[in-house]
Amino acid sequence: MKKIIFDLDGTLLFLSGTWENIYQDFIDTYNLNTTPKELFQTIGTFEKDNSNIIVTKKILCDYINSKININITVEMLNDLDERYNNIPLLDTERVYTVLEYLSSKYELITYTNWFTEDQVFRLRKYNLDKFFTKSYGWDIVESKPSKDGLEKIIEGNKSDYIIIGDTIKTDMEVADSIGIKTIFYNRKNIEQDKYTEIKDIEELVSIL
Repeated sequence: MKKIIFDLDGTLLFLSGTWENIYQDFIDTYNLNTTPKELFQTIGTFEKDNSNIIVTKKILCDYINSKININITVEMLNDLDERYNNIPLLDTERVYTVLEYLSSKYELITYTNWFTEDQVFRLRKYNLDKFFTKSYGWDIVESKPSKDGLEKIIEGNKSDYIIIGDTIKTDMEVADSIGIKTIFYNRKNIEQDKYTEIKDIEELVSIL
């Protein structure tokens, strides 16, 4: 069976605008000298500086603290994870319909720059976990963008895999460089002519 690797957060799981309120409440609770945007972006860009390591929460805490000069502990990060996991998602019904169709034809896998249990929790909360056979976070394989991480996910022929992501450099270029077919979810209307692209998740039903 052919297999699809999904980048999770940017491609399938869109957060509602309430994420900023969640982060602000966290910052206020612990009296941290930062902003929701700064903290969110610091966490979100971790993998760009650390793409070839297996991540622990202690490593992530040390990175955050060094980048924005605050003091987050593992216990605090666990608290933030719990808050984050309860942020509502957008377009869940449409995503469900797409995954229901694709899972009848392909084996579906997730690969994302976050901790595995947290992403599985979010999938489970919205009844989406049943569509995926495997999930890989940066605590299991090297974080994106990483050739090593993708190589560890691949079993058998690379030609059996397709990766679907929403960034060219961290999804498309890395996968393409090791011979994995790509589909670019072009949500931001980036001008490019190299990769097959979609501009709505539902287009996958017609092209796959």
